[in-house]
Amino acid sequence: MFFRRQNNELEVLAPAKLNLFLEITGKRSDGFHELDMLMVPIALYDTLTFKLRRDDEITLSSCCAVGNKITLPAPVDNLVIRAVKLLQQRIATGSSSTTPGLDICLFKRIPAAAGLGGGSSDAAAALVAANYLWQAGLSTAELSELALQIGSDVPFFLSGSAARCTGRGELLTPLNIPAALDVVLIKPRIGLATADVFAEYATQQGIRVDERVAADNILDACASGRAPEIGKWLHNRLVDSALRLQPELQQLQAELLALGLPGVQMTGSGSTFYLICRHARQARNIAEKLSHRGHAAVFHTRTLSHRFLNIDPAQDAVSIEQPCVGLSP
Repeated sequence: MFFRRQNNELEVLAPAKLNLFLEITGKRSDGFHELDMLMVPIALYDTLTFKLRRDDEITLSSCCAVGNKITLPAPVDNLVIRAVKLLQQRIATGSSSTTPGLDICLFKRIPAAAGLGGGSSDAAAALVAANYLWQAGLSTAELSELALQIGSDVPFFLSGSAARCTGRGELLTPLNIPAALDVVLIKPRIGLATADVFAEYATQQGIRVDERVAADNILDACASGRAPEIGKWLHNRLVDSALRLQPELQQLQAELLALGLPGVQMTGSGSTFYLICRHARQARNIAEKLSHRGHAAVFHTRTLSHRFLNIDPAQDAVSIEQPCVGLSP
């Protein structure tokens, strides 16, 4: 996350994420799956602004980038509102004073139903921003407890770096990737709901223990920071389930694999695929080429390393490593 204070407003850039690795290691007693994932933040952002009100009302207005046709949930169902109200309830249990209201504006660039974690990132940004503006003083660990009540990916966006995520996704081990990776995102017009993809996976009776892929190779590759090595070990257990739900995605996957790039994979539960490129020029050329094929969106962007994430709004905002370039409507 990046923060910028301006008078009595706080502006937050909430990044999307990619899964470089996603394995399902079991089923939990609470109904969720046990996961082993490597996730990295990328330079594709939603922008949120927060402004204190004189009363206690919380409002949310939202809009989308030109050409980015995202159907947003009603404010009452939006994860941003859920996050703020959850924090408000937490504060109320330990204080007799009421918190002031907030005017929140959300500008969406991250596609929905895409596996990019946009809603989760927005919720994490709301927790951090409201905690700061209300001077609640909750630690990152305390915010993470609230974050998990909102969604399994939300704690990751509080971490401020690439991470290995286990459990439901809330057990985080920071991961250092020495160099930024140039990537191209392809969001097809087809969307996928996370719950549907996991349900489809469950119908296949899962996988045997001896079929599970270990994270050792991708961890070693990430430590090297070399695109060809990382691309070689990309893994997502949910790909087959997504392709069964939406067979049209098989053609997209085949077209992307035929490009001969260092890495091709789907992120999260889909439907976005990403390409790991050798350098920025190659990524720009590929993105320009793919932008004319009728996809919902094509982006050239980069992964973000820990040193470029400013997650403390009390500090001055830092410059963004590289803005994302959206290449198709």
